[in-house]
Amino acid sequence: METTQTIDIDGIAYYTFLSGPANGPVAFLVHALMSNHHMFDSTIPALHSAGYRTLVFDHIGHNLTPPPSDSTRRYSTEDIVHHMHVLVPAATGSSKLKAVIGCSIGGVLALRYGMLYPTEVESILSLCAPGITSPSATKTLWSERIDLFQREREQLCQETVARWLPGETPHDEAVRASALELVRTCSFEGYKILADAIRGYDYAAELGKLKDMRCLVLAGGRDGAVSVEVLRELAEAIEREGGDAQFGVMVDAGHLPPMHRAEDFERIALRFLDGRKMEA
Repeated sequence: METTQTIDIDGIAYYTFLSGPANGPVAFLVHALMSNHHMFDSTIPALHSAGYRTLVFDHIGHNLTPPPSDSTRRYSTEDIVHHMHVLVPAATGSSKLKAVIGCSIGGVLALRYGMLYPTEVESILSLCAPGITSPSATKTLWSERIDLFQREREQLCQETVARWLPGETPHDEAVRASALELVRTCSFEGYKILADAIRGYDYAAELGKLKDMRCLVLAGGRDGAVSVEVLRELAEAIEREGGDAQFGVMVDAGHLPPMHRAEDFERIALRFLDGRKMEA
């Protein structure tokens, strides 16, 4: 079953795509800044084969979701999570989710979704999130990237993909080529809205709200954007607040494991959704 919808929320016409077994539990997939829902093109059929339905969407100003109708509007991570919460019942007919799976800023949004709606989601899989608080060291860097997008968009696209997906094998090169096609679908407005949002969140004091769900925090061992230690500390902080948080490192993966090491990621994700611990 496949259903494509455009859902209007707060001045944004969100593109959504629901697919998979009609009665399967729903996994909600949240993509990285500058990417789009196609970064999960390998993940989706793997989840379907295991009996899950999948819901994906494109962020504001990314791919098939246009920039907001009011060009002066700005949206925080909090706003985006509220939008996600509206999308779920509008697209699926129910607010209940098996899991929220998010990568990069999507990993932050997944964790925040669990904090705000703990009775509606069973588990959170957060990949390569830039921490539970906006990294202060990168705030100036985002301003520089926004400026570069305006001046040399293609240069930013190339640099971003190279940072996300290191490696010199033919596979690495093919994944970078695929990722480059995705980032080229991001508008300047969409990039700026999410870049501004990622500079202004702090959820460290609310990690205890995740105590009633299972969490898996995954890092990419070759991620040029987020360090393994930042994510190890995040998982440990969730545990200290009474949560059930596993931590894992995909040693050969960069910033987008669902693309860079798709089969390994799918194995880990399905094991987690099935209630099992990560393999040592």
